Amino acid sequence: MKAKYKTLGLKKGASQKEIQKAYERLAKKLDPESNNNEPFFEEQLVKVEEAYEALSQHFISSNKDGGDFVGDLPTGKRGGKNKHIGDDIPVKELNWFLKIFTIGDKFSLQDFFDRAKKMVVEFFAIFFGVFLSLAVDQKREDSNHRSDNINNMKKLKVELQDILVYTDEYIEGVTWFYDLFQRQYDRWGENSDSVFLDIMGEGDESYAFAPLSFYEQAMPYDPPKVAYESVQLDGTFRFLDDTLEHELTQIYSGSNLFYIKENAYARDQAIVDDFVSRISDRWVEELGDVKTQYNYFWEENRKYIQNDFYVNHNVFRRLENFNQITNQLLEHKASVEGAISLLDSILKHKEEEIEIIYWVVDFDFLHKE
Repeated sequence: MKAKYKTLGLKKGASQKEIQKAYERLAKKLDPESNNNEPFFEEQLVKVEEAYEALSQHFISSNKDGGDFVGDLPTGKRGGKNKHIGDDIPVKELNWFLKIFTIGDKFSLQDFFDRAKKMVVEFFAIFFGVFLSLAVDQKREDSNHRSDNINNMKKLKVELQDILVYTDEYIEGVTWFYDLFQRQYDRWGENSDSVFLDIMGEGDESYAFAPLSFYEQAMPYDPPKVAYESVQLDGTFRFLDDTLEHELTQIYSGSNLFYIKENAYARDQAIVDDFVSRISDRWVEELGDVKTQYNYFWEENRKYIQNDFYVNHNVFRRLENFNQITNQLLEHKASVEGAISLLDSILKHKEEEIEIIYWVVDFDFLHKE
């Protein structure tokens, strides 16, 4: 028995309290977990526990009041290898919270922590799995939209080029009528029966015609806009550069286009309507049979027409309107050309991007200083 006291670092005859304190101190000092689970400390702890058990039984047998001695001391390392406080606690001794995490008839703190770590790992695995799945779905949808938007921008570019062609042809038509009516206006006072006739063609294929017989033709300016309306509906505008979006809005529905249409059709038609009203209200009444489609009408009535200063001024007004239309169309054309150039640069940038699965990689930063 003396050796047991020595194992605990005590002298023979030490009190229960001294034995308890010695055991607690050595159990903490020799704890395998605190000493990297080295076998030496585990062996020493077993010896300390055996000495403690022996001295405990000695006090129980020699002292009737010593029955609670063992139970009153910490049991954290009793039984030897790597056991923790609270291991294998019967379920009936647990509170309701720990019972939730208990499988079987005993609670193990180590098992509780192991299962808790497993649950945390599984939770994050599921969370990131769902997050990645949603991210991929979103990227796939964005990729599809990106492809559709690029195709729409290409269609928009084609339509802008069509607008350029349409505008050039319209300007060409306005210029032809302007030159025709300008020659007529300049010759208005000539003393010639053919003053209201002009020659078209050359040589044997030439023929005379009355320029004012074409006067009733008005030309509305109505460029194509199917692709633009499609882009507005499907949300491609969100994909466009702000500057380009502004340019396109001005081209298709801006104030400049409004005034072009106003001058090209509404105002020009009003001038033509005044000319037609003058013929029906005055010429028919004073000349009788008015047949402006025939050259002889303009030859026989040329003095009467020359003295009609209302019609003369009407031609002057139309020439001024043609000038204004042409200038506005040239400005409009420059805007269309600018939009095409900007759209080209955006498309080139998009085509240089690399799409890896559904993620777009922009290498443009490599070119920046």
